[in-house]
This record gives sequence, structure tokens and C-alpha cells, in this order.
Amino acid sequence: MNNYEKIGDTVIISLPEEVDDYRAGKIIGDTDEMFADKRVKYVIFDFKKTRFMDSSGIGLITRRFRDVYDRGGSAYVLSVNERMEKILSMSGIYRIVKKTDSLEDAYRSMHM
Repeated sequence: MNNYEKIGDTVIISLPEEVDDYRAGKIIGDTDEMFADKRVKYVIFDFKKTRFMDSSGIGLITRRFRDVYDRGGSAYVLSVNERMEKILSMSGIYRIVKKTDSLEDAYRSMHM
């Protein structure tokens, strides 16, 4: 099952139920080619299925944020449940990513 989609200048990463060291590394490896495309300026992390994430998941988000930030882009998270909200807040990730309620909201924010 493909959990990654590139649409124009945006990569959408649908995170799995658990984001641990193994899965974060796999996501990075699987999406490296997408982010090699210098036209990619935005990344959206969809947490709809995610119930567990360790520091490797935070590392994944910050790595992909750096990729798009260097190109003048930004990163977004959506479908964040209460448990993931606590993890993301405690990590300080909201200093570098924007939380949105839907893909449509993320797209709107990108092109303002």
C-alpha cells in the first residue's frame, strides 16, 4: 500500500498506525526520491491512522520540514488525535509545522 503521494509541489505522507525508528527510516527512504525534486515545496503529514509515535517520528517531520523550508515552503500536520497532539506539543514541533483540519485547509494556507 502506497502511503505517499506527490501532487505538483506537494508531498502527502499518510503516516502508519505506529511511527517508530524502523517505520520512520522506511518512510524517509521511500520518499527520498520525491524530495529530490526541487519543485517540492510543501509536505503534509496525515495522522489519521497514527496511534503511536516516538522521537524518530519527530525526526522524520523535522527532516522533511528542512527539505521544504530550504525551498521557501512549509510543512503541515492534519488529523491529529489527542494522543498525537500531546506528543507534537511537547516536542515543540508546532514551532515549525502548521496544524490544519483538512487537506483543503492546508492547500488554502499554502497558496495565500
